[in-house]
Amino acid sequence: MADAPASLRARVLAAVEPDVDCRRLPEALEEAAERLLTRAKVGPPTRDTALTLLAADALITFACAAIAQSEPALLGERR
Repeated sequence: MADAPASLRARVLAAVEPDVDCRRLPEALEEAAERLLTRAKVGPPTRDTALTLLAADALITFACAAIAQSEPALLGERR
């Protein structure tokens, strides 16, 4: 995420609980993405909404990467 724009990095970091238990990192990332998607659905289609959607996409990608590292067999079981 080092190459991502600062605004996207900030949106992703703001969405994730700071004291998340590493053992449930994939779930926490998915939950954060769901919150962002819910927020994006209620707002008008603006640049800020697009940034929120990009942050949700990044969080889902990070969740998949965390699963792939810790329990790759579970990737096919995710919704």
